[in-house]
Amino acid sequence: MTTRRLRSFRWNPTRNDAVETDWPRALPYLRCVGCGAGPVEVGPGDTIICTHCQRNYVIQDQIWKVTDEPDGNNKIAATFYDGPQWKKYRFWKQFTPFNERAVTLWRSEVLRHLPDLAGTALLDIAIGDGHNLPLMSEECDVFGVDISIAQLHVCRDSNSTHRLWLCHGIAEQLPFLDHVFDNVLSFGAFNYFNDPLASLREMSRVVKPGGLVVITDEYPDLPKNMIGHRLGWPALDRWILSKFLHLGNDFADMIERHRNMKIEPIIGQVFQSWEMSDVCNQAAYCVVARAN
Repeated sequence: MTTRRLRSFRWNPTRNDAVETDWPRALPYLRCVGCGAGPVEVGPGDTIICTHCQRNYVIQDQIWKVTDEPDGNNKIAATFYDGPQWKKYRFWKQFTPFNERAVTLWRSEVLRHLPDLAGTALLDIAIGDGHNLPLMSEECDVFGVDISIAQLHVCRDSNSTHRLWLCHGIAEQLPFLDHVFDNVLSFGAFNYFNDPLASLREMSRVVKPGGLVVITDEYPDLPKNMIGHRLGWPALDRWILSKFLHLGNDFADMIERHRNMKIEPIIGQVFQSWEMSDVCNQAAYCVVARAN
């Protein structure tokens, strides 16, 4: 495997210095999603190459581009977070159970389940804009995956303290070798992955035996508490979600399609040891599973 150094940087817009992202150091964690094999190596320019199938991946703007064009729910999520709807929703979000104060407390509730992260490697799936990072030890190596390239850019730009490697990819096809992470975290996305069961199996694959997988998201049936469902007019709730809250038609329809999703049977198919509890004022769940 080549030892040539691939240099890329991440910036904090409030600072003038740059923190180097050492991709060669990450190579022992990485594998090709095309053939599912490894190892990979640094290639010419800002690239990573699979030594097995020779697939070439680009590192663009310090982010490893793993995924091709997303589809299904993943495409809906990418379109939402990469487009103008996310910024509009953030304003109206303050009037929902997931306002800024509630989400801050929610993060604290969830991350307390993780052990001391100093000296460990953590995979954060759906890392988004990186708001989990301030709650983590700066001595933790953090790998982040997200379907939204815009969110990954924000995460990169707002971080200046953590050793951070970011990948543009999907939870159902993680670009990592088996059993390389001490712990795995997924905050606020599990319900709407294309295939939650497949994503959970991937989390189980990449975490070390005995490591923790911590997953949290809103309860899928939360819309039942909205006024439209209470009155028997679900179309009213769809309008509220789509137009008033600016989630858009596709995202609102996705929420409705998954309203009857049951979390427990999915977790039970993958993990033998796990617990589920209420968080965020009982509007969300948190699953803490230990790898077999």
